[in-house]
Order: sequence, then structure tokens, then C-alpha cells
Amino acid sequence: MTGWLVLLLAAAVAFLTAYVPLLLILSPALWAYAGARTKPYLLFLPAAVFAAGTFVLYPLVVAAGLSGAALVAAALLYVLLTRGFSNSETVLLLCGVFLVGLYTAVCLPGVLEGRGAFADIQAAIGSLNNFYHSAAAQMPQLNPDGVQVITEAMDAMYDAVPTSFVAVLCIFASVLGLSNLLFFRLFCRKQTQISLSPIRAFRDWTLPRSMTLGLFVMLIISLVMELAQSPFAEGFGITANVLLAIPLFLQGISVVDFFIVRAQKNVTLVRTLTYVGLGVLYQFVLYPLVLVGCFDQIFRLRDRMRGMPPRAAA
Repeated sequence: MTGWLVLLLAAAVAFLTAYVPLLLILSPALWAYAGARTKPYLLFLPAAVFAAGTFVLYPLVVAAGLSGAALVAAALLYVLLTRGFSNSETVLLLCGVFLVGLYTAVCLPGVLEGRGAFADIQAAIGSLNNFYHSAAAQMPQLNPDGVQVITEAMDAMYDAVPTSFVAVLCIFASVLGLSNLLFFRLFCRKQTQISLSPIRAFRDWTLPRSMTLGLFVMLIISLVMELAQSPFAEGFGITANVLLAIPLFLQGISVVDFFIVRAQKNVTLVRTLTYVGLGVLYQFVLYPLVLVGCFDQIFRLRDRMRGMPPRAAA
């Protein structure tokens, strides 16, 4: 496919992304790839198509948050990875950009209109909760115990919005940042004329020590805020724990992958079965894998098993 066809495809995907924002998991990467295949400044063309669509479909602040984050992410992907910037630091920047964009799109309208940052989210959950209560009342054949469990869960979601919603945005921003980096590298894989920062095999992924230090500083700050009984302590603590858990969870999976490859027996089959099992049992393996990632980050388990001295993360 020629560079101009890639640019046309990127513009088409940008148009679809305005209607299906879920496509943000790959569309900024495609725009960056289109710029790499043609002229760097042309990545702004599909970004402009996306922006035009969002400003037509959504309120001004929402459109500005989404289109601004997507444009900056695409530009960062191209500029940083083609100039030797590390993958881990690029992902951190992308996650930060997407977090600001999502917060702007979802929370800022309520702030500007005086309703509060989370009023719209709580209102949406409250409406859904009321609808379910009304529907359940009209269907007495439903299991009362099951109805009670669901309604209690929805009530808990409603009450948890002020303290937990920023952490939820962090999860979405992390998914968007990592997926776009991986898609950009995938798109560029067979284009020898595009030189990117090298990336380690997944089994060798590890957190940069600077990032680890920053995350643990956040945990200490959250503890101090809790001891000081700050009104923001609970929300900040949940956010800090999520920000620490996400990369350590990925590192825990990479440790598992390291042992799979190290065994050298039916690697593809074992890897497939393992990942399927992790997906099915996600809620049970989340915290154990976070602990595995933490243990490896502190003791550099994989480096020691290779008979090498611990090395700084790239």
C-alpha cells in the first residue's frame, strides 16, 4: 500500500472514530504511521477530519478534549519513536496526554457549568439504576436475591464515583497509550525506511527505576494525606494504587512469559493456554501478578536467573 493510500485510510478511520470513540485505541497510531509514510505534517490531515467530526457531534469542551488528546498523541508517537526516545517514557507521556483529554471531555463540562466534575457520570449511573429498579419492580418473577445483588452493586458504583472515577480514567488512558504505541510499531514493522526506537521482547519488559520511584512517592503522599485526614485522601489513594498496579501487573505477565520461553517446551501452545487462562481468571490473578511484578522489580529476578548483574531498565 502506498503512502497516499495509507493517508486516505487514516482519514477514513479518523471519520469513523468520531462516531465510534473506541477506535482511539489505534487511530492516532495510524495517523502517525501515515505521517511517517508520507510527510510528517500530513498526520494533521486525519487528525483534522477527526476534530471536525467531534465538533459536529459533541459539545465544544468534549470535542476539544478528545481531538486535542488524539492529535498530540499522534504527533508524540511519530516524533519521539523516530528520534530514539525510549518506549517506556513514550508510553508514560501518551498516557498522560490521554488522561488530560479524557478528564477534559468527561469532567470539565460539569466543572465549567457549576455541577461538579463527576455530576454527569453520577447522573448517568443514577438514571441506569432507576431504570433497573423500575424494570425489576415490574418483573416479580426475577430472583429477589439476584436483583438485590445487582442493585447494591449499582448503588455502590454511584457512591464510588467521586473517589474512584479518576482511577477509572487512568485505566482507560493507560490502555489507549499502550495500544497506540504497539499499533504504531506494528504498522511500521515492515517499513525498513522508518527507523524506530528498539523495543525489548515482552518477556524482558520491566519498569524504569525512575518510574518506580515516582509511583512509590505517590503512595507515600497518599499515606500522608490519609493520616492528615485530607478530604481528597481516598480518591488520591485509589488513583495512586491503580497507577502502581497497572505497570506492575504487566510486568508480572512478562515474568510469566519469561518462564514460558525459558522452559522451551511447546512455547506457543503453553503461551496461548496461559493467556486464555489469565483472561478467564483475571479477577483472581490480578493481585498475585502485581506481587510478582513488584518482586521482580525489586530483586531483578530475571536478570539473576540469566546469570547477569541487575541492569537499569531502558
